[in-house]
Amino acid sequence: MDRYPLLLFVLLSLASLHVRIRPVLAEIPTTAKITFWAAREGNRDIYLMNPDGSEQVRITYHRADDITPVWSPTGEQILFVSNRDGFWDLYLMDPDGSNVRRVFGKEAKRASPAWSPDGKHIAYTRTVHDQWINYTATIDGENEERISVGSSPAWSPNGTEIAFLVGWPKSMQISIFNLDTLKQRILFPLNVIPSYMSGSLAWSPTGDKLAFAWLHRVPLKDFIETETIYTINRDGIGLAQIVDEAGPRATSVVWSPHGDSILYKQADKNNNLQIFKIALGGEESEQLTHIGQNYLGDWFDPALALPVSPQPQLLSTVWGEMKRK
Repeated sequence: MDRYPLLLFVLLSLASLHVRIRPVLAEIPTTAKITFWAAREGNRDIYLMNPDGSEQVRITYHRADDITPVWSPTGEQILFVSNRDGFWDLYLMDPDGSNVRRVFGKEAKRASPAWSPDGKHIAYTRTVHDQWINYTATIDGENEERISVGSSPAWSPNGTEIAFLVGWPKSMQISIFNLDTLKQRILFPLNVIPSYMSGSLAWSPTGDKLAFAWLHRVPLKDFIETETIYTINRDGIGLAQIVDEAGPRATSVVWSPHGDSILYKQADKNNNLQIFKIALGGEESEQLTHIGQNYLGDWFDPALALPVSPQPQLLSTVWGEMKRK
């Protein structure tokens, strides 16, 4: 074959390869972003903002409710909960809100999603016969496996454990499920006492601590405004109060990717729920949102993200087609 037609063939083939692969790869944020959900225009939608609260951008516009967004470890996808098909279930989308698709083909009431640190699996809570059950599944919605009774699963950074809540609603505890041994243990409090924990659990980036919201003054109904944010070591000791009890109840936690601060949710003076940030070891909180009712999602930083995985199956398929031509 003459070298010029051969060169043209190669260039056209490479162009075809570029066009065919490009739509598959989502564009990840180039700077740190917090995802959250808010009720600002009637229904609940998902937003992004910078860690200082600036540049708040709405990314979902469906007439249904979209809630509890969590970043994939690479930042390529956001996993969230929606009732857009008439029931609550898990969905994936790109970071700009595009390419929305359901995770599972078989419908079930799923909530409280969490990613495995390698991005290949997810954990979540399913409602089965009016009982909350924790499950895991591969990200393609296959291989769904029951883990334990409980809710609000949080996958440890090393991938070996899942923390979750048990004992709802009045004797709540944090439990740890070991994915290697398939054994479960109570982390905190060890004894069953009147106790309430709302919102989510959050591992520190190093995996040595958990953050959570806790109400333990009795009777619980009379001290609900004292619920606030704590951390505890993964061995169950070293309880530390992060946010003062003096203000309205503080709930829902997200740990910063660098491990130096925590996000939480608290009512403002107008009784609207807002997102706050507090530096660990600090005393003053910073209010990040100011409009409507706001709820926490997740915090992503590309500087600390899992590298985007190559997709050799795409290259092999396209290259094989090129060789057959």
